[in-house]
Order: sequence, then structure tokens, then C-alpha cells
Amino acid sequence: MGLKKYIFGSILLIVAIFAYTFILEPGDYRIEIFEYVMILPVAAWVVAPVLFLFIVTVLHIIYYGLKNYFSLKSITKDSDAMMTLLNSKLLKESSKANFQNKEFQKVAAIIQQLDLKISNQDFSCEDEKIKKTADQIFAIENGKYISSKELKLPNTNPLMEKNIINRIEQDENYALETLKKPSEYSEEILKKAFEKTLNTKSITTLKKLLDQVNFDEDMVVQLLEKDSQQEKQFAMTKEQILDLIKKVNLSSEQLVTIANYYKSVMSPDQIIGLFEELSNQKEDYINAYLYVLAEFEMIDKIRDIIENSEHDEYLPYKALVDLKDAGKHIYSLDTISYK
Repeated sequence: MGLKKYIFGSILLIVAIFAYTFILEPGDYRIEIFEYVMILPVAAWVVAPVLFLFIVTVLHIIYYGLKNYFSLKSITKDSDAMMTLLNSKLLKESSKANFQNKEFQKVAAIIQQLDLKISNQDFSCEDEKIKKTADQIFAIENGKYISSKELKLPNTNPLMEKNIINRIEQDENYALETLKKPSEYSEEILKKAFEKTLNTKSITTLKKLLDQVNFDEDMVVQLLEKDSQQEKQFAMTKEQILDLIKKVNLSSEQLVTIANYYKSVMSPDQIIGLFEELSNQKEDYINAYLYVLAEFEMIDKIRDIIENSEHDEYLPYKALVDLKDAGKHIYSLDTISYK
């Protein structure tokens, strides 16, 4: 029975009892307590207990009704908060969702420690927010770019990083703009932007960004490879090349690779001068300098460098010098298995 029906029925019963009692006994009844006197019709005294029970019952029903209402409302709020938490976990974001119900709190504590991933592209969900998130995730994983206004995630978010990389791969101008703002993006994004720019823009464009890009070893080697393919008027200067190599810690093998890039486009004097300066700046680069000297048959210079070296240092070059001194001029670094 609804509360309204109960109140209406109770009032009718109270009125009926009052009317019936009043017909049977229309007189009054007097109660005196100390100096206080109350005179009411007999019918009123008869219905008073019923009226009191009615009021208490209504208050009881209202109390538990409100208690049940707030309980259901808290469950609804916790359910919404749980959907928010699940959505945040799918987006690899932290959630500040609060839960009132202890059972929801237990489940939320477990979910907070999980890495959620949707593997089924036919995923369906009644919650529109989660369904939209799932669609965005699959779109990004398939190479689509979603506007940052729509995705609304920080650049440090893994999903947003993949989204930005998708745009970089599709838009060479955006890749260039990304390189101009290194503080706003991760190393992975900047490297992808660099590779895209390297493949689509000129060395002249890249030269303007040398001071802004945080280069690693591979990026330097890639850039110098492209530079070695340019016409002389567009290529980098020796000073730019030296500054670029200073930014990273290249191995001897990488420097030898760079030497091979430039030996066909630089004059012997230019490339020898370049690597001589490198060896003067860092002792580890002497091996690459020796390689360049060997390529151009500068045996006397090699002899001068290795003359005071340790017994186990620069062994391929010592062997080459010994062979040349013995008149074995057909030998080169390649023929003595230099690596």
C-alpha cells in the first residue's frame, strides 16, 4: 500500500470512529492534572490513541522511506562513479572517484590496481561514455587521429601519445611544429616527429632546429646520412657537424659509418680535417680518425698516432702499417678483416 493511500484510509477510519463514538456518547470528558484541566468530547478521547498510532506510523514509514531513498541514491552515485573509474582505467588515467558503499569500495580498490584493455572490436556497453572510449581506443590503434578537443587527454597519456604519433605520420607540417615544442612532448613523440621531418623536409629546414631538438645517437647518424646526400650549397658546415656530434656519445662504429657517408662527397682534406678535430676533442674518436686516414692511404699520419700507443691498442692499424712498410701495398683494412 502506498503512503498516500494509507494516510487517506487512516483518516477515514479515524473520522468514522470519531463520528460513531460521538453519536453514541456526545458528552464531554474532563481530565485534571494538578491545576491543568483538559475537557474534550468523549469521541476525541476515544480516537486520540488511534490518532497517536497513526502519526507514529506515518513518521516511521517516512523515516524508513527516506533511509531507503538515500541508500538507493548512494548506490546510483556509486554505480556512476564505478563507470567513471572504469572509463579512466581504459584511458590509462587516474581517477578520484569516491564510493560510499563498502562493497563498491572493495571492488574499486581492486580495479585501481588493474590494467584494463578492450580486446574485442565488437565491444558493446550500455554506458555511452565507455562505449565512446572503446571506439576511440580502437580508432587510435588502427592509426586514426582524434582531435585533442574530443579526446581531452594530456600529452603524457600513453593513448594520447599514440594519437599524436598517428597525426605526425599523417601530417608532415604537424611533425615539424612538434619539433619546435620539445618541452611539451615525450622523447618517443619527438623522435617520430624528427623521422617524419627528416623524410619529408629539406636539410635547410632541419638546420634551423638543431638547437631545439634533443638528439640521440641514431638521430644524429640519420641526419648526417641525409646531409651527405645534399648538394654542397645546402649541406651542413663542418662546425654544424661537429656541434651535432658533440651532443651525443657516438660509438666508433657509428663514426665510421658517418665517415663512409661523407667520403664520397667531401674532399679528402675536408673529411680528414673533420675527423682530426673530432679526435682532438675526444680520445675515443681516434679510432674513427685512423679509419679515415687508412681510407686515404695516410700511412705516415697513422704511424705518428699509433707510435706511442699501448701494445694492445689500434691493432688493425698497426698491422696495416707493418704490411705497407713491408711493401704489401695490396692490403687494406677490409682485407685484414677490420671491423
